[in-house]
Amino acid sequence: MTMKKIFIAIILVLIIFKLTEEKIYIAAEIEGSAETVTSVAAKKGTPLVISFIHSVQKTPVIEELEFDGDKFILLRTKYKSQGVGLPFMESDGVFREEGDWFIMDDMNRPIKNLQLRTGVGTNLTVTLNGQEFKLYEKFPAGTKIIIDAR
Repeated sequence: MTMKKIFIAIILVLIIFKLTEEKIYIAAEIEGSAETVTSVAAKKGTPLVISFIHSVQKTPVIEELEFDGDKFILLRTKYKSQGVGLPFMESDGVFREEGDWFIMDDMNRPIKNLQLRTGVGTNLTVTLNGQEFKLYEKFPAGTKIIIDAR
C-alpha cells in the first residue's frame, strides 16, 4: 500500500470516528427554541453532576449521574435535609449518612433525557465531565434546561 493510500485510509477512519462520536448537549429553551449551551464528547461512564438548592428545604442537593450511551444513570443523590421530592425509601437505593449529608447510593435509575428549570435562589449548576456550568447565572428563573445525548 502506498503512503497516499495509507494517509487516505487514516483520514477516513478519523472522519468516521468523528461522525459516530456521541455527544452530550446542554441546551436552554428560550422563547420556544433551544439554544445550545455546550456539547461535550462523551463515552460510557462520562460523569454528570447536577447541584442546586432545594426550593422548599433551602439546602443543597447533589445528584450524580453517568452517561450510558443513549441515556443517563442516576447513581446517587446527596442532600442535607430530608423532605419533599428527595429519595428516602428502601426501593430508592442504599441510604447512609456521611457527616452532615444524607446519601442515597446505588439508585441506578435510567433517565433518557433531563429537563430541569432554573429557579429563584436555586443556583442550578451542571458539571459535565469536569466542566462546570452555572446555569443560574446565565439564564433567568424558569428557563427550561435540557440535557440529552444525540
